[in-house]
Amino acid sequence: MDRPTKYKVLLKLLAKFEVYEDKKRAKGSERLWIRKYPDGTKRSIPVTCHGENYVIGVGLIKAIRRRFALTEKDGILDEEFYSKK
Repeated sequence: MDRPTKYKVLLKLLAKFEVYEDKKRAKGSERLWIRKYPDGTKRSIPVTCHGENYVIGVGLIKAIRRRFALTEKDGILDEEFYSKK
């Protein structure tokens, strides 16, 4: 089950799924997160950031997981998504 998570913690969790922040494409309080897939394609989503300790709400986390195909429907269980390995 998704839960609110700090910006820097969520970005670190997503790194294991080849997600990174493109700092060159940031604008105002939004940052662009990009996921690179094994076949070379990429998908992106803008994420609100008011500092690294800013808490990302459940709604945005669900949208990120759907956009990057990281849901249980896609085979990524909540336990795997939130594990720090």
